[in-house]
Amino acid sequence: MLIYIRDCYSRRVRALAITFVLSVVAASQLWPDTAKVSGAVGLLENSTLFAVYGRGFGMAPILGHLGTYKNMDAMAADTQAWGAKLTAVNGGKRVVTGLDLIYGLAVPCAGTTNCLLHLDQVKVDLVEEYIKPAAARGWVVILDTQLGRSDPVAEVRRMMDRGYLKYENVHVAIDPEFHSVSGHEMPGIPIGTVTAAEVNKVQEMLNDYVVREKLHTQKILIVHQFGDAAVHDGVPFMIADKTEVKGFANVELVIDADGLGVPAEKVSKYNRMTDRKTYPFLRFGGIKVFFPNDWERTGHFDKPPMGVEEIFGVVPVPGKIRMATKPDVLIIA
Repeated sequence: MLIYIRDCYSRRVRALAITFVLSVVAASQLWPDTAKVSGAVGLLENSTLFAVYGRGFGMAPILGHLGTYKNMDAMAADTQAWGAKLTAVNGGKRVVTGLDLIYGLAVPCAGTTNCLLHLDQVKVDLVEEYIKPAAARGWVVILDTQLGRSDPVAEVRRMMDRGYLKYENVHVAIDPEFHSVSGHEMPGIPIGTVTAAEVNKVQEMLNDYVVREKLHTQKILIVHQFGDAAVHDGVPFMIADKTEVKGFANVELVIDADGLGVPAEKVSKYNRMTDRKTYPFLRFGGIKVFFPNDWERTGHFDKPPMGVEEIFGVVPVPGKIRMATKPDVLIIA
C-alpha cells in the first residue's frame, strides 16, 4: 500500500514538473527576452494614455486635431476635462497625456528618396519644442511614422540615431497604411502592410535600447491597424502573420484600432483585432477616434465620434455592441 501511494505521489510530482516546464517554454515563446529585463517600469500597466494626433502645433490641422492648437498651453486648456472623464470610466487608473506626432509624413514618391518627410527636416527642433516641454508637464511624445518606402526598422533606427529615444517620455508608433507598395507612387494607395517579423525586430531594438541605455521607462510601440485576418472585410491584413508577433519584456506593444467608421463598426474591429485569445501576445489595446474640426472639409471623421462611456465599454454603441476590453490608449485625431 505504501509503495502504491509513493508511486502515485511520484507520478503526480512528475506531472506537475512537466506542466511547469511546458508553461515556462510557452512563456519564453511569448516573451523571448526575459533574461534582458532591465527593471524599467511600464507606463500602461497602471495608466491610460490619452494622446492627440497630428503633424504638430499649428501645422496642417487637416491631418489631425493636434494641428488645431497653437501650443501646449492651448492643448492643455482644451483637453483638461478629458482627465476627469477618463478616470471615471477607466477603472480609476491615472491618465497620462501625450502628443502623437506624425514624425514621418508620407508624401507622393516623385522627387523623394523614400516618400517621407520627417518633422526634423522642416526646421522643427523636436527636443526643444516638444520633448522637453512635454516632459516638464509629465506628458509623453509619440513619434509616429507613416513609413512610405522606408521600413519600420530603418525608421526606428533613425529615431535612435538622432537621440530622441534616450528621453524617458518618448515612444514610437508605426502606421502600416502608408507603407508604399512597389510600383505605386502614392503611399496608402493601395493600403500598406508590415510583417510580424518587422514588428518583432523593432520590439527587439527597443527592448535592447532600454537595457543598453539603462532607461527607467519601458518603450511603448503602437501599431495602427484597421485591416486584420480576424476581421476579414476586404481590407489588407495590415500586420501579415500577426499571430507570429511576440512580446518583449521592456516594450509595451499596443495594437491600435485605427480607421474611420460608425461606432458599431469601430467597436467590432477593436474587439476582433485586440482579442487576447486570437492574439495571446497582446497585453494592450488602443483606439483612435476621429473628430471633426474647422479645417477638415471632406467628412474625414467618425459619424458620430463615440463618447467616453462608449469608448470604455460602460454603455453599448447603437447596435447593442460593446467594447470587450477597456482601451489602454485613446488617440484623438
